[in-house]
Amino acid sequence: MSPQQQVHEAMGLPMVGGMLCREMPLYAERYFLHATDHAVPPIGVMTLLTQLGGSRVQESMKGELRSTSLPCVSLLMPAGCATHWHYSGSVDFAVFYLPERTDGVFQSLRELCVGAQAPLPFSDALVSAAARQLMDELNLRAKADQGFMARLATVMLEQVGRALRADTSSGIHPPHMHLARLQAVLAYIREHLAQELSINQLAEQAGVSPAHFRRLFQRAMGLPPHRYVMNARLEHARNLLIQTDLPILHIALECGFCTQSHLTAAFKTAHATTPAQYRAQAGDNRGRA
Repeated sequence: MSPQQQVHEAMGLPMVGGMLCREMPLYAERYFLHATDHAVPPIGVMTLLTQLGGSRVQESMKGELRSTSLPCVSLLMPAGCATHWHYSGSVDFAVFYLPERTDGVFQSLRELCVGAQAPLPFSDALVSAAARQLMDELNLRAKADQGFMARLATVMLEQVGRALRADTSSGIHPPHMHLARLQAVLAYIREHLAQELSINQLAEQAGVSPAHFRRLFQRAMGLPPHRYVMNARLEHARNLLIQTDLPILHIALECGFCTQSHLTAAFKTAHATTPAQYRAQAGDNRGRA
């Protein structure tokens, strides 16, 4: 059984998956999961997991919490590392299956994993942005630019090594005193997606000035507040498209888009497909499962 098949048995089928670069070769998948628990057995290759959006994710083994992730957090998984995942809400993440090669960047990453019995977490904006772009490009299927994906994948993997060697393995780094404030803001965003969410409103929730809030949020999450809000709106839209039969206009308004065309434009920019096409594709995947 291939590593991908092992993960499929534990997690279900991904929304999209495919070969990013045949020369490496590097295979990747994108998952959208909602409020669930999954135990993944040891697999024989290293993997890179990058959370692209959604709620907090906790990873544990035998009841011991080993890592907590938010969007823009990545985990380098040593080969043979069993994991147990708890998703507190909807989560969007990418999985990259690293080939069993002993040269170049792969050997460098393998050396970082020597002796590791648990995932190696880190937060790096470049890795997160590259992972998202690779998933969006992969979603173009036959129209995907293979050369671009190969170059971007190489940069992403090299940056993984740089981030881990720079001792960023403790995850996201907001000052401890601000963590509760940040979590309160993230919860507020999730609960008010249908409404306007301005920087001033979010800063007020955090109890800091708008300028300070922007810096705090960017440093902690690896992306600006408006980008996080847009990602949250699109995530909620994806969930409603999959889990309900609501009209797309209704979904647009519930997710904070002023019109259906506004949702469609934002959705196509982010995912290279329309909401209607995404809903149809999700239905096809459920049918195959």
